[in-house]
Amino acid sequence: MNISKRDKVVLGIGIAAVLSAGLFTFVIKPINNNRMKIKTDIERKTDFIDRYNEVLKNKDVIDTRIKELEKKGQQMRSYLLAGETPSLAAADLQNLLQSAGGELGLTLESVKVLDPRKVDIFYQIPVDVSMKTEMRKLKDFIYKIENSPKFLTVPRFRMRVIKNNIQFEPEVIEARIEAAGYILRPEANSTGSGTEGKSS
Repeated sequence: MNISKRDKVVLGIGIAAVLSAGLFTFVIKPINNNRMKIKTDIERKTDFIDRYNEVLKNKDVIDTRIKELEKKGQQMRSYLLAGETPSLAAADLQNLLQSAGGELGLTLESVKVLDPRKVDIFYQIPVDVSMKTEMRKLKDFIYKIENSPKFLTVPRFRMRVIKNNIQFEPEVIEARIEAAGYILRPEANSTGSGTEGKSS
């Protein structure tokens, strides 16, 4: 079959167009895509290296800050009652109250452990104390509670004066004091148990 010169030109142009399209689709475009991917990976890795170097530069500052936070954590724990459970913490609080009363010559008529209460990340461990004493000693006892090395509070306080018919003797105060200390609350999936109505 004879092909005219004009048809040869048209056919050549068509073949060239197909080859160009194929070259772009299967060669040039994948190469460009691969180059963009490599460029993105290099930029990402460079950014990571820059941030890592920044961390290394500030390592001393970060280490110092971590140590400060650890120290504050230890200091905070020193203010809490001893014991990881409410019952153990309540025993520690009873000992503190008995010790404070003993130093003042007070006799605690009853010491009752109440149910623990959730307060933010803590358990509040309340203990109800009953006593009969004079006003000065009662004030000193409350002062010892609120100024203890442990973080103790007095959520409730009730008192009444008992008439004293003996001349020059101080009035007798009948008092009930609810003193409370704190421990860190365990995680939600664990349980802590308190005791109620236990007296010593």
